[in-house]
Amino acid sequence: MITRILLHSLLPALVLASGCRDGGSGDGGTTEDTGSDEVRQAQRGELQWKRNAALQRDLMRALELPEDGVCNELGRGSCTREIHHIALGAADPLRIGLYEPLPDTLVSTPIVLDRVVMSACVNRANLDQGGAPVVFTDLDFGAQAPAEGDDAFTATVTTLYRRLLSRDPEPHELTTLGGLAVDDAGKPVSAHDFAVLTCFAIGTSSEFLFF
Repeated sequence: MITRILLHSLLPALVLASGCRDGGSGDGGTTEDTGSDEVRQAQRGELQWKRNAALQRDLMRALELPEDGVCNELGRGSCTREIHHIALGAADPLRIGLYEPLPDTLVSTPIVLDRVVMSACVNRANLDQGGAPVVFTDLDFGAQAPAEGDDAFTATVTTLYRRLLSRDPEPHELTTLGGLAVDDAGKPVSAHDFAVLTCFAIGTSSEFLFF
């Protein structure tokens, strides 16, 4: 199940990562959005990746999760504050004598980022499926995923874009995410899987992970 989720999510996440709009060139001109998947130059000269506290805070805000509802590693503690905090750019002076964050990311950092975002998305989808929906209000969790172009599909994707990226999706981004509504055989996935996969794809884009 996890392998299928990651395989379904990898390509859309990479495409979305390359689709961040730069809003203009360095000389004050504008850049036309062609809808292509080409990598664009960032408008700002230096981007920062979200460390443990910022990542947790933004996921809590976007998905309306409590502090302990973002990611908990096997019941042992918070992924972002206790278990994987070093990989996520934090220091730990009391337990291991690390008074400043490491200067570079670790090999495990991309995996940990995926782990945290996936956990947050699964937790939000589970909460919405089991109670009054908060984020996925347009999905029927007892049915299959809505097809691309359906009102429920567009509304769900737009809600996630607004919550995670503070903007509406572009037409080509809606088309890209349409691939998450079906499996390898072209059959619709469940509404729950669609909610998780779409949330994960947007939440692991460079537009969300960098600022």
